[in-house]
Amino acid sequence: MREKRQILKSYKDNGMQQKDQNFSHPVSLRFWEIDLCFKCPVVGICLTLSEQKHLLKKAGVSIKKKSSFEIHEMLVASSKNENRLSAEVDNLLNRTFGSEIALLHWFGQEEVMRHWRACFKAGDYKGALWAIITRPRLSIECRRDIFGTVHMTMHWSAEQSLKLNQKLAGLQKKLSVMQQSNKEAVRIRRGLRKKNEQLRRKQIEVMTRLAFEESEKVKMEKELAGLKSRYRLAELQQENGRLKEELDTLFEKVKTMNSEMTFLRKRNMHLLERLELQRKSSIYLKKETQEIIGKVLDLNSCDASCPSFDLCKKRVLIVGGITRMESLYRQAVEERGGIFEYHDGYMKKGVKKLENSLRRSDMVLCPVNCNSHAACSIVKNLGKKHNKPVYMLTNSSLSAVSQVIKEDINDKSEEAKTQKRPW
Repeated sequence: MREKRQILKSYKDNGMQQKDQNFSHPVSLRFWEIDLCFKCPVVGICLTLSEQKHLLKKAGVSIKKKSSFEIHEMLVASSKNENRLSAEVDNLLNRTFGSEIALLHWFGQEEVMRHWRACFKAGDYKGALWAIITRPRLSIECRRDIFGTVHMTMHWSAEQSLKLNQKLAGLQKKLSVMQQSNKEAVRIRRGLRKKNEQLRRKQIEVMTRLAFEESEKVKMEKELAGLKSRYRLAELQQENGRLKEELDTLFEKVKTMNSEMTFLRKRNMHLLERLELQRKSSIYLKKETQEIIGKVLDLNSCDASCPSFDLCKKRVLIVGGITRMESLYRQAVEERGGIFEYHDGYMKKGVKKLENSLRRSDMVLCPVNCNSHAACSIVKNLGKKHNKPVYMLTNSSLSAVSQVIKEDINDKSEEAKTQKRPW
């Protein structure tokens, strides 16, 4: 940015002086006159998707059921010659980046390349790209340098997006394994807790019986002391021996049960430690997953500085999809200011609940790969019945949901801008 400011200052000090010396303003190349290698990057970098759609509509070209690539392809194809669509593209780019063109066309080639590198380094190079490639008599070396920089940047962006998607898939798989392990640990802990409770009750029963036996022993000792008959004394001694054997047996059982309870307590503590470790790992993986999701969203959606960022409290209904990703769908909607509602797509209990949710929603998303054919048909029919916009997604990924929400917001924002423009 410092180098860019120095170039601007140099233009103010020297450029205006040259203009005062009656230098004629160079004629810019038109959109259909620029080099073939720059036509695709210009459409993809200098024009947003909403601007591309607006240009096609303005030129009378239907974009119904057209993908983003098909829209891009039609605009690039129009650059072969001068026509209504190519003229609209040229006019929009010149209106948007007119000040940059007026500045750079007075610079020498070395100053132009210095300005280009400063803008590219700062990440704000759309206007500089259009101004430079429409400059007549730009050397082949400069064109090759600019094209190579833009081309490799597009490759790098695609590579980074692929790596992030792969890492996200791996983390989601690990998270699923951890969740299963966590469920198994909880199940084992519940079983041990139940067994521990049973042993505690059994111990209470044994201790009660032991106390009863002790009281009986005391009672019999008192009875024995009051007896004088040797025959009765021998009989009581025999009975006392039998009771003593039973008492010893009960003591052995209590000792065994105490040992077993000690072992179970140790095992329970070990399982609690494992459960806490797995809970911390789950929190870490969730945090890391959210960071990766944020990066993917940054690659596929606008941020808070974009004028079309806010959903303005619109209610978004998602039917079907991956149920365990409901919280991620909710985050993608609510971060843009929308109200999230979810229906799992199962129709066993009737369609009344789905119809009520659809009636109060502003837009409906329905992934076809995670819904039955009957559910998809019902969603379409209810959308027509209640005049609600329904988007049938080819897959249930988070990037697909975010992309549809972004396109809907951009379409609404572009319609609002179009109403304010004189054309």
